[in-house]
Amino acid sequence: MSLFDDAAAYLSNASSLNDVSSVVKLELYGLFKYVTVSPLPTTPRPSIFDFTGRAKWDAWNTAGNTYAVKVDAEKKYLDVARSLGWKEGIAVPEPAPGTSQSQDIWDSDSDEENKASKSSGAAQGFGNSVSSMARPEDEKDNSLHGLVISNDLQGLLALLEQDPNVDLDARDDFGYTALHLAADRGHKSIVEFLSKKGVDRSVKVSWQRPILRCSRL
Repeated sequence: MSLFDDAAAYLSNASSLNDVSSVVKLELYGLFKYVTVSPLPTTPRPSIFDFTGRAKWDAWNTAGNTYAVKVDAEKKYLDVARSLGWKEGIAVPEPAPGTSQSQDIWDSDSDEENKASKSSGAAQGFGNSVSSMARPEDEKDNSLHGLVISNDLQGLLALLEQDPNVDLDARDDFGYTALHLAADRGHKSIVEFLSKKGVDRSVKVSWQRPILRCSRL
């Protein structure tokens, strides 16, 4: 096993990395894809509404435009891994009971990236997956934005009945209001409901992708 594979295996299983920031994980993801697939993304940049896919694509693209050769990207990956506790020759930690490998923000790649990784023989290490910002399908999000995304008007009515002071113009973690999300997904009944509630239709999107070490957008 190469040092890179060893580091990737360590990062995939170390439970102590659960609290590592998304910025660092995105950097590792971009470096991983650079080394195991190609220097630059192999698919078009995802839609702005695919928050996770877009952030991952940008991380990969940033790595490709930061490091001139593969060996430099691999060296950086190893340096970050060392800063997170990996040591050459260290035994790869076993996943905690009841958890799966890569118990971090990365869960599964898009079909396109999976195909690219498999065709390149990429190792299934830290980075070959997608952020848990996209919630599991069986986890119900009863927040304002979660109800809007799921087109749950009855749930939204119940939320407002429980708390009439809910700020309908509040932004989610990516800078979108409930109206932005409903309009983008074509949830006409919720758009009409929010409009009748007097939401601010002039609010503009303010989301920007996570800032990586390379500040170029």
